[in-house]
Amino acid sequence: MANRLRRLSCALIALVLLIAVVPAASAAGMGAYFHSNAKVYQKPSTSSASIGVPKGTSVTITAINGGWAQVYRDGVTAYCPTTSLILANRIKGYTNQSTKIYASPSKSSASMSLGLNTEVYIIGVGNGYFWVQNANASITGFVPMGAVSGQKTSTGSSSSSGSSSSGSMHSKVVALDWFDGGSDVLKRGQYGQIYDIATGVTINVYRMGGSSHADLEPVTSEDAAKLKSISGGSYSWDSRAVILIANGVYAASAINTMPHGDQTITNNNYDGQFCLHMINSKTHGSDAVNSEHQKAIQAAYAWAHS
Repeated sequence: MANRLRRLSCALIALVLLIAVVPAASAAGMGAYFHSNAKVYQKPSTSSASIGVPKGTSVTITAINGGWAQVYRDGVTAYCPTTSLILANRIKGYTNQSTKIYASPSKSSASMSLGLNTEVYIIGVGNGYFWVQNANASITGFVPMGAVSGQKTSTGSSSSSGSSSSGSMHSKVVALDWFDGGSDVLKRGQYGQIYDIATGVTINVYRMGGSSHADLEPVTSEDAAKLKSISGGSYSWDSRAVILIANGVYAASAINTMPHGDQTITNNNYDGQFCLHMINSKTHGSDAVNSEHQKAIQAAYAWAHS
């Protein structure tokens, strides 16, 4: 027993030394650092083996699953709560509706109001919230992910329900071939949104995988509930016309809402993944272009430019 404990201790010491000393490989993902003394874990669980890391330790985020970040340094992978990290480079965004900034990632925490098009700088993400600051970093807090966009929203077109404004996106919608730029709109490990044309509902999504099309997951249980609601209260294989919003791009797309296959987010009340298609993307089983999805994509583009 003593030998096993000694080996575990040595392995954990080696892990923290590697993380603390070796520069992060930023090309592998988002560069970040610990804003205070923290712990890294062998698995995404506080009950797994862990060791402390000092404030300022830099890492590369290779994946985010709910409230956990997978971090990497020189061949070593570990896990930590996303709220332990600050992005090395802040990401500028704007509120797309009147919303609140919370003291912690919970609507029950202390808050203050933010107006439409308030400039924010994203420094972290987790549990359905962006961790943000103002320009001079004098205010820091948490804003729901659906309330932040990469561009300003046209005046007078905000939505109190959290949905993106359809009026501000029409002229921006493009139709992309999946194999010619479409697959890069939302890359694996990235977060985005889908705007459902029929209902006007916006849903936060995470791309977990997919090669011939995108495999997506709703980010939170609230997003999963929205996904069910747009299908009339039951998940469905039927194709729906949507707009994928990610990285400043608005792409005409099609989805089904039925959960199936693997999942990486386990606390979103959604058992699996769902599919998103663009022009010429292919299905899993038949490896063929699905005509119903293609019709929905055309409908999404026509809706935007009619």
